[in-house]
Amino acid sequence: MTIDIRRSRPEDHAAILSLMDKARGVGLSDEERARRGFVQGNLTGELLNRFQDGPGIFVADAAGELAGFAITSEPGWLPPGHPAAAAVAAVTKAADGRDLGRLFLYGPVAVDDRFQGRGVLTKLLTALSRALQGDFDLAVAFVETANERSLAVHRHYEMAEDAHFEAGGRTYVAFTFSPAAFAQGQS
Repeated sequence: MTIDIRRSRPEDHAAILSLMDKARGVGLSDEERARRGFVQGNLTGELLNRFQDGPGIFVADAAGELAGFAITSEPGWLPPGHPAAAAVAAVTKAADGRDLGRLFLYGPVAVDDRFQGRGVLTKLLTALSRALQGDFDLAVAFVETANERSLAVHRHYEMAEDAHFEAGGRTYVAFTFSPAAFAQGQS
């Protein structure tokens, strides 16, 4: 089955929200959530519209079925207490005055269980990196330290672990990657 990556459209929003709900791991034990991975956050159609009009939401389309998605956004779009804002602050502080260039936020990301292990995430990362490399210098992602699966995935892609930080009583790792370098590495 061919999986195509494209920017989202409004008609994708219901499927994105549904996959986001499934990927939260609600009802699983803490150990099972850590092993399987989970996403956090509450998205609405309004937020999806905003993200879609920004750097973009990238979807993996498997013959009209949503196989996965990756959301990108501008750093200032979420409130100061949000973990995304804390991640950007932690990465900026860790840079110790070094110019990081123009940043974007990467995530949340989810791949439907039925499509895992088929390179969907690599395709999403490659497509968004190619699309955004001319406008942005660095992607910032954050992963809760309890999320063992997501930590392993980010480390697998050799994203830099730039900082550890706390937000809302939880501990996170801030990861970064250059979209230009990622796109070039996947050529």
